[in-house]
Amino acid sequence: MTRIAKLLEHRVWQLRHRAASCLSVLEEGLVIVENGVGRNQERLIVLDDLFPSLATAFRIAEINAILSHFPTAVVYSSWPSRRGFRNYATSYPGLAHRVRRFSPSRRLRGSAAYVVFLNNIFSYLERIEEARLPFVFELYPGGGFGLNEPTSNARLQRVFGSPMFSKVIVTQSIAREYLLQKKLCEEQKIEFIFGGVVSSDSLHDIPSQRARYGLDKETVDICFVADKYMPRGVDKGYDRYIECAHALSGRYPEARFHVVGNFTEVDVDVSALRDRITFYGFRFTSFFPRFYSRMDIILSPNMPFVLSPGKFDGFPTGCCIEAGLCGTAVFATDELGMNEERLRDGEEIVIISPEPQQIAETVGEYIANPEQLASLGQNGQRAIRRLFSLDVQMSPRLRVLSDLLTGASRSLGS
Repeated sequence: MTRIAKLLEHRVWQLRHRAASCLSVLEEGLVIVENGVGRNQERLIVLDDLFPSLATAFRIAEINAILSHFPTAVVYSSWPSRRGFRNYATSYPGLAHRVRRFSPSRRLRGSAAYVVFLNNIFSYLERIEEARLPFVFELYPGGGFGLNEPTSNARLQRVFGSPMFSKVIVTQSIAREYLLQKKLCEEQKIEFIFGGVVSSDSLHDIPSQRARYGLDKETVDICFVADKYMPRGVDKGYDRYIECAHALSGRYPEARFHVVGNFTEVDVDVSALRDRITFYGFRFTSFFPRFYSRMDIILSPNMPFVLSPGKFDGFPTGCCIEAGLCGTAVFATDELGMNEERLRDGEEIVIISPEPQQIAETVGEYIANPEQLASLGQNGQRAIRRLFSLDVQMSPRLRVLSDLLTGASRSLGS
């Protein structure tokens, strides 16, 4: 039976390999056909390396909004996962036919391009220039962008020096000021849109599901949500979260701790917390509304310039925005002063020290006053919805892209 099983396993592998090879041939055939089609003067081409992975929720929200707004827009993705394309097609069947695999042999038939992240625009730049496509790119924190990093600066200079560069969208004041201070980009070519795009239409709190400490339940549930990019998650503050959890667990028997992301019990010692801490692993967007409906606090003691000398997170982080949209109170560091009083400290958010014992003291004050904690979550939810609703975030982006297409069409027609 073992020999038969091995033969069957090998045969299945052969069939899968042949199917994948046939699919690759068909895809390349489609590229050849599309290469022969004339330029579409209304087509916006979005280039990306991870879309349409459902794991990159903010890309799904932003690029789906673009596809919905511009009926001729297409996405070319260099992400290799066929399963990811199938999962996206199942979730968004009305848009999936406009998402295609990027191929080195593909000609970019359109009038303009849009790319998110510095690394992405740098990798696609030569192809964009070959196709003579005016482009806008979005300079989020991360993705190759760092302050005072030589490689980042060199890539920015290359991108901004391109004859096809039209405009850059920046999402944090510190990034805008950096570009101006370093004279990397002209002020009139910088579009400042505070924040970032999240799946706000998918993240809503159903009042009947919301359970708040001291009002609807006896436990105070404190979560940490992030991806691990380095040992102990020091850049995201996971080590400080666990130290804070140890301090709180000794004072408040009702405290419970929850970790979402690629962290496990072995990253930092949690044995003393025993059954009071739960690890959920990586989760997709659909997991979070119900999860956050039971969470009272999200802690984000992240620190800039730890992952590398120039790297920093946006404020608030995407995880904090998602939690706040669901009514969870946000406790976050802001070492670079990026909040700029948009969210009122102590009323809509709590700006915390990165020092674990001080975090524990601050959190303890709210545990002792459940009504104040509930009010903080409710006020924060309203404020974050005001700042980060899909319409608020996407309207200025869509305007920039509409202007890009209008200008490109005029150039082609002249």
